Amino acid sequence: MKLDINDEVADSLGLSDKELQEVLAIALYKLERINGVQGGKITGTSEIEFHGILGKYGQFINYDEDDLETDLKNLKDF
Repeated sequence: MKLDINDEVADSLGLSDKELQEVLAIALYKLERINGVQGGKITGTSEIEFHGILGKYGQFINYDEDDLETDLKNLKDF
């Protein structure tokens, strides 16, 4: 898929193509439409590197108490 953004709008954003990809991936991630692996695919990075990109923009990993409980249960079962 290719996304076409009007040149005037793109220029007014002051973002490089790479930065625009990062912002799009972060927005989709925060909306819980994609996960970290998919965010990495959009930005051309690994999931771990994508988590670093989140931090670069002051965002946090989607991880809540349910995730923690699941992880703790998995560790006990391990």
